[in-house]
Amino acid sequence: MQPRDQFRQSLQDLVAYSPDPCGAPYGREDDWHSSAIESRLFQAAATIVVDALNEDAAGAQAPKDRAATALRRLADESARINTGWPQDNRFHFEVLDLRPALVVKMGVRTHERFSVFGIPEESPGKAHRAWSEVGSGSESTDVREVARSALRLFALHRGPPGNARFLARFDLVGCAGSTGVAYDAREWKPEGAGELAQIFKQSGAFGMDDRVPGFAPIGQLKTEGALVTIPYCWFSAIDTWDNPSMCAVDTYDLSGDNTKFISRAYNRPDLLPVAKAIEYAEQRDYGALMGYCASARAAGSMIRDLPPFVFAGVVIQVTPTGNGKERVELGGGAYRFDVEKRAGRWLVVAFRSQ
Repeated sequence: MQPRDQFRQSLQDLVAYSPDPCGAPYGREDDWHSSAIESRLFQAAATIVVDALNEDAAGAQAPKDRAATALRRLADESARINTGWPQDNRFHFEVLDLRPALVVKMGVRTHERFSVFGIPEESPGKAHRAWSEVGSGSESTDVREVARSALRLFALHRGPPGNARFLARFDLVGCAGSTGVAYDAREWKPEGAGELAQIFKQSGAFGMDDRVPGFAPIGQLKTEGALVTIPYCWFSAIDTWDNPSMCAVDTYDLSGDNTKFISRAYNRPDLLPVAKAIEYAEQRDYGALMGYCASARAAGSMIRDLPPFVFAGVVIQVTPTGNGKERVELGGGAYRFDVEKRAGRWLVVAFRSQ
């Protein structure tokens, strides 16, 4: 089947589904699972873009404009076939021009992905250099199919080689509750057969709001300049409801040939050892647990006495007990951790359970 025919057929196949799996009609389990159809649609669209880029490549129209023209025709097809859907759920696109590469965001229904197009210096089996799809990415960084995935693209500092770099941020949303997040940073290296290298990645979550008592969020997403900051949170045993309490912000340096991780800062460094200690104690991972404990005695008591699942309860009680010392009580006092700041790091120094 020709790519344009495959694209049209995929749009027709999607007519049987609601535009949003969280919308009406409710209760249809099959309505969640359209990823195979969407994958065929996106692949057909990518092939159509490649053909458009290679057609009259020496002409006056810029590559971004050739790609956008082809994609606009596909969006018109979706408007005709999926006429009963809201515009945001029909096929849509965005082109990020990172010459000599193009990054295209494509979406349909409630899922979005990116495709990267470039010209490798060596094109195997071809007499001349030609455009091709050199990579793609989607919410498949999470193996579970999600109800909605929203993508944002950001150009990143190129560094001395001048290679195109970008960040893709996916917000992964169910029909209710908190939001997952996945960051995927890439660099297009056209040398030889070409490589779309992943330069960093991070996944996490965000709550339904940023108002967790005692746990202010930390950091802002910053993509301009050589220093990039990536904020995220994650669920842990010290959460008190459907909002992740522990949050961090990672900093990367893009000024050199290679991306370098610089630092990680936490919103509550005093409670980090408690959250991590519980995590590793539940897994009976003594070696990892020792990284957050001041002594083998504290680690051993947690390995021995903590159940496989610990719930913080409605309130976490944190009581200062001295300079750089705190007592942390979870589960209504069922679990008590003494933490101290030693050599710039907070550690669990003692543990007791009722």
